[in-house]
Amino acid sequence: MENKKVAYFGTVGSFHYLAAQKYFGSDVELVECFSFMDCCETLKSKQVDKAVLAIENSLVGSILPNYNLVNDYDLKIIGEQYLKIGLNLVAQEGVKIEDLEFIHSHPMALNQSSVFLHKYPHIKLVERGDTASCVKNIRDKNLLNTGAIANEFASELYNVPILVPNIQNKKYNFTRFMILSNESVHTSDSNKASICFRLHHDVGSLSDVLNSITKNKINLSKIQSIPVYGEVDEYKFYVDVEWAKEHYDSFKAGMEDVKNMTHDFAILGEYIKAIRPDVN
Repeated sequence: MENKKVAYFGTVGSFHYLAAQKYFGSDVELVECFSFMDCCETLKSKQVDKAVLAIENSLVGSILPNYNLVNDYDLKIIGEQYLKIGLNLVAQEGVKIEDLEFIHSHPMALNQSSVFLHKYPHIKLVERGDTASCVKNIRDKNLLNTGAIANEFASELYNVPILVPNIQNKKYNFTRFMILSNESVHTSDSNKASICFRLHHDVGSLSDVLNSITKNKINLSKIQSIPVYGEVDEYKFYVDVEWAKEHYDSFKAGMEDVKNMTHDFAILGEYIKAIRPDVN
């Protein structure tokens, strides 16, 4: 049987690459994409079977545009993967931090390292593609005035040593990734779902939705509101809910109630809740 193809953001050694490996194992072909939108387009056009897309980070919060991408491309969430994020400043052998004029990395990695980077105002921060491609670029061009922020795997893979380890703002740093497909999947072990909806402009409309979720033995684990593009004072709500496996019927009843209270309601996917990484 032919291996499945999985799209991920970045190049070999990026955090998306590591998340895809962790979720799918080695029995897949990983396909590089150089933007989040490219991941979704590659999946929607069926060039790949699945895609991996980051949705939130414990230090900097939700990646709001990616919620809209999942909805706009009508993709389904079939799983999730947490990845512990360790960020390191890497540079060519022998380079000291005083030698650096630039640090390249993805904007999220720069943001997650802001406390460390603030100590070195002489270094210009440059937003580039994914973290691993920045390391590869340093190696390929033998840049001696440029560092990158990346994971340990990328440092070893491209033979660009770590100059300063663990520069993220907090030790406990993880990113949650969505596993996406063109088709929804439900198993008897599903115990989490992502839904979205818009509310009518009625007093207490959101409160009614939340009360219905609680009444049906469903735990609301996340709620995120995002402005609807081009519409004033209109928001779409993205909600993660969880339930005990024996309460699946209650989940379905609760979702029917929510559907009747809202408009543009959609279940983006039902899947198995992933385990978050340990603090240590």
